[in-house]
Amino acid sequence: MNKLFHFLHDKIITLGGSKLSILSIAVAILVLVFSYLLSRYSIKFLKKEYLDKTSISKGTKLIIVRLIKIFILIIGAFVSFQILGINLSSLAIFAGIISLGIGFGIQNILSNFISGIIILFEQPITVGDYVSIGELDGVVTEIRTRSTTVTTRDNISVIVPNSNFISQEVINWSHEDPKIRIHIPVGIEETASKLDLARDILLQIASEHPKVLKDPKPSVWFETFGNSTFNLTLLIWIESAVFRHYVVSDINFEIAKRYAANNIDITYPYTNLLFKNDLSINSNNTNNINKILNPGGSSNMQGRGHYEDDGNHTDSIGQNTDPAVNNKGKQGKQ
Repeated sequence: MNKLFHFLHDKIITLGGSKLSILSIAVAILVLVFSYLLSRYSIKFLKKEYLDKTSISKGTKLIIVRLIKIFILIIGAFVSFQILGINLSSLAIFAGIISLGIGFGIQNILSNFISGIIILFEQPITVGDYVSIGELDGVVTEIRTRSTTVTTRDNISVIVPNSNFISQEVINWSHEDPKIRIHIPVGIEETASKLDLARDILLQIASEHPKVLKDPKPSVWFETFGNSTFNLTLLIWIESAVFRHYVVSDINFEIAKRYAANNIDITYPYTNLLFKNDLSINSNNTNNINKILNPGGSSNMQGRGHYEDDGNHTDSIGQNTDPAVNNKGKQGKQ
């Protein structure tokens, strides 16, 4: 019996300047095992009795559970070191050297982990929110301590590091109130007699779409006078940003159909060319100009106009500019 007692208490192992006995090592291991089991069962008890009965989000519950587990394991490790008689100051120096060496390697991991904690507690985004970050649009489907999963409209799951949500500008379309207002610009021909009709058609299209909310009501703004255009904007409210591309596409299709049926021209950018001097074109340079005005087309100048060097020259509004013809006209009037 005495031999067993001495065997267990004899310090036969040296670690970090401290001599360890088999008994102290065994007790330290038991403490670590007990800490691990305690963390598991305490977490189960906490989830069953408290967390599952609260309205806390799934992500917040996850971070609380992990922090409690880490805390219990750290306490168990600290007690084990005390039992072994290991000098914690020397261990801290060793840990500092190791952390300095790997610090650059785990910098991003720590940054994402801390960002994940901030997201889970402050909740700038939550599961189910429709967000835009950079060129990415989608629904938040999962928030973890290191990364967040965003599922796009094409059903592609994108894993985004949590630090991106802290360091970059994020649009949360669903934050507090998911309703959003959409601006749909429309430019029409500069005809005042059709202005009221154009507005009424826009309001009718909006009122008939199933995704457009009745309250607040759709409205039409007369934004600006453009270059030969009246620039209108249809403003509508929808229940979620998830549908905004679908709704805009539907309404644009319908605007094009109904405006065409009512002879309302939707304007597009164009350029007027004004020539300061008379423009005459002969057969030698017709082909060159035709290539400029009609690239890839036929060799004959058609569609925009047909020019011939027949001695009769007209300006851009159809008036004859030939000097001889003009002189004849003047003589006739005299």
